[in-house]
Amino acid sequence: YPEFFSYGFFTKAGPTRKQMEASSFQISFHGEGYTEDQDPSKGKPNAKIRTLVQGPECGYVATPIAMVQAALTVLNEPSALPKKGGVYTPGAAFAKSTFIDRLNKHGIQFSVV
Repeated sequence: YPEFFSYGFFTKAGPTRKQMEASSFQISFHGEGYTEDQDPSKGKPNAKIRTLVQGPECGYVATPIAMVQAALTVLNEPSALPKKGGVYTPGAAFAKSTFIDRLNKHGIQFSVV
């Protein structure tokens, strides 16, 4: 009973097309780490990065875009995916693929700011 317990904020019907077209998301990530020439065991992190990911409504629009592009990447770029191991995070699994480029082309933008 999502509508009852959320005082009408959530419903089983989901958002309207108009609501989805008016919605978007924007997430920024801040990271600290090491440059390739820095040995992590010999000092503090020596690099910082800030990235921004933005796109259309995340639940009904961006998620299917990401899932389809991930599937196409797996099908079309098997040589770019890890060969050994078990479960990978998306970042590790798609690091050497064109997955981010595919998302950028389909409205989910990744940028370093």
